[in-house]
Amino acid sequence: MGDHVSRRDFMKKTAAAAALIIAGPAAGVLDAENVFAAVKKKNSIAPIIKSDVKEIGGKNVIWLAEDSPEYKKMLLPKINLPLIAQNGGLVPLTIESKYPMKKGNYIKAFHVFDFNNPISKVATFNLTPENGKAYISTRIKIQQDSYVQVVTEFSDGKMFGGKKYIKVTVGGC
Repeated sequence: MGDHVSRRDFMKKTAAAAALIIAGPAAGVLDAENVFAAVKKKNSIAPIIKSDVKEIGGKNVIWLAEDSPEYKKMLLPKINLPLIAQNGGLVPLTIESKYPMKKGNYIKAFHVFDFNNPISKVATFNLTPENGKAYISTRIKIQQDSYVQVVTEFSDGKMFGGKKYIKVTVGGC
């Protein structure tokens, strides 16, 4: 069998060839190798940023491992993302917790971050005891393979972070 060319590589090479055809004769100095190198450099993926949210609004964020007893005891939310997103423009995200939403003691907000996106703060979802339960379901945009971070803010001001890794085949930003 011959070499397999991904759709993304095919599109890059087609764009480079079109640029060469259009600009090549006018520029006089462009050759296919230089055009391909320029396209590759422009379209290269940045390394995955692994830093965690340190604070929000002057309050420190505490990070616990999702499988730790403390995490489970506190009923911190479960972050549901697909393992692989075929389309980074429409990635389903669900955040849910069994934490009781009682007046004076409830989950006040979910803050969602992705440091690999052009704008790292994806969303903030404010909650009240009237919500009945701490549950959010939405779709977000993700540019590349990344750690989506969710910071849970409690009504007493404490903040705890959790994150989930996701692979993205076609970026959405």
